[in-house]
Amino acid sequence: MVWLSKREIAYYLILKKRFNGNVFNIGEALDVLIFFGSKNIAKKIIKRLKSKGFLESVGIASYRIRDGEEVLVKLLSNYISERLYRNLKLRGYGVSLNKLEGYNVIEVNKCDSNVFTMLDVVRELGIEMRCIDWKG
Repeated sequence: MVWLSKREIAYYLILKKRFNGNVFNIGEALDVLIFFGSKNIAKKIIKRLKSKGFLESVGIASYRIRDGEEVLVKLLSNYISERLYRNLKLRGYGVSLNKLEGYNVIEVNKCDSNVFTMLDVVRELGIEMRCIDWKG
């Protein structure tokens, strides 16, 4: 996954503050972004923001800003689930990671209270975590 550049984040924040969830077209966006760089760069950044999920296409050349936290959770859920899987495995837990359409499932054998506390946290991030056997 390629991270966002500072310019992409800046353009996203500028568009978010200016349009605040309202539908806007490419011309309106360029009218705002022209003060921060060239028109060609602004078009490329808009295209990148759309491909990464920060802009939602509403029509031909019309967009709506999406909530940044939702997009980041979607972008990072695979990363977080893989890190959690590797670290649990490293700590000696019997663990498996299954990637299904739209979400990841982590199954942990012999959960303890430390792992059990992570269940709610990772569920909020779009990762299903299951304890196969409880060792209390």
